[in-house]
Amino acid sequence: MPGQRMAAVDIGTNSCRLLIADIKGKCITPVLYTIRTTRIGEGLGESGLLGEVPMERTITALKEYLDLIREFKVAHLRVVATSAVREAANAAFFLVRLRETTGIPVDVISGTEEARLTYTGACGAVHCKGTGIVIDIGGGSTEFTYPIQDKGGSRLSCCSIPLGAVRLTEQPRLLSEIIGPMKDVLNKIEGLPHPNLVGVGGTITTLAAVDQSLQVYESERIQGYLLSKQAVERIMLSLAVKNSEERKKVSGLLPERADIIIAGTTILWAILAYLDAPEITVSEADLLHGIIQELQC
Repeated sequence: MPGQRMAAVDIGTNSCRLLIADIKGKCITPVLYTIRTTRIGEGLGESGLLGEVPMERTITALKEYLDLIREFKVAHLRVVATSAVREAANAAFFLVRLRETTGIPVDVISGTEEARLTYTGACGAVHCKGTGIVIDIGGGSTEFTYPIQDKGGSRLSCCSIPLGAVRLTEQPRLLSEIIGPMKDVLNKIEGLPHPNLVGVGGTITTLAAVDQSLQVYESERIQGYLLSKQAVERIMLSLAVKNSEERKKVSGLLPERADIIIAGTTILWAILAYLDAPEITVSEADLLHGIIQELQC
C-alpha cells in the first residue's frame, strides 16, 4: 500500500547499506537488504580527508541503490552518514558532490544519534532479559547504548568511542590502548542491574556466521544467536595465524572483510573480557531498522 514502503541507507566507514521494508503497525518486514563494501573511511586516520576513490565508490553504490529504490516503489527514504563522514574535514565537499550527482540529501548524524537509532532497531527485534545494552562495532567507531534511571525517569545513555574495525586496522593499538577509551563506559555498564549485551554491526554478525561455519549467510541463523566469549577468543586466535588469502576462505567470512575482521574481533573480545561477560546476543536489526521505525512516525 502507498506510504508503507520505507527505505534507509547507512553510509558507514566500511560499508554502504540499504534496507527496504514494509511497515504495518510496529512490524517491519524486510523486502530487500543489500550491502556494498565502499570503505569511505579508507585513509581517513592519516589524512583527515575522504579520499577521491572511496568517495567515487560510495557515489556509485548510491546510484545503484537509487535504481532499486525506484524499482521497489519506495514512498519514504532517509540516508544517513556516520563516523567517517562526520569526522572528515572535506565532508561538506562530499555531501554537495553526492547531492549534485544523485539528488540525495544526506543527514550526517552524531555518534549519540547513531547509537540511539541502533538501540531502537536492535532492542525492537531482540527480547532482553534485564538491562539491554547495545554494542555496535562499526568501521570507525564503537557505540554503547543503554537505559538509565535519573530524576527525570528513564532515558538512554549513548556513548560513541572513536575506535572501530577499519580505524584499528589502519592504526594498530596495544590492548591497553583499546580498553583505555572504553573504561568509563564499561565501568558504568558493570554497575547496571542484570546487564544483557546485544551486539550489532558487521563484525559481530560475521563472527556469528563464522562460529556456525555458514557457507551461505542465513539471516534467520544470525538473528538472536548467542555468541560466546570463548567462541570470540577461539575465532580471534584462529584468524590471527592466517594470512589475508587464508582468511578469505574461512566459512562465514566475506572476503572483503578479511583485512579488518581481526581488529573488529579484538575490540569485541576486549569488551567481553573486561566485563567478564560469557556471551552476547547477536542482532541483525540495527541502525537501518531504527531509521525505518522513525520514518513512519
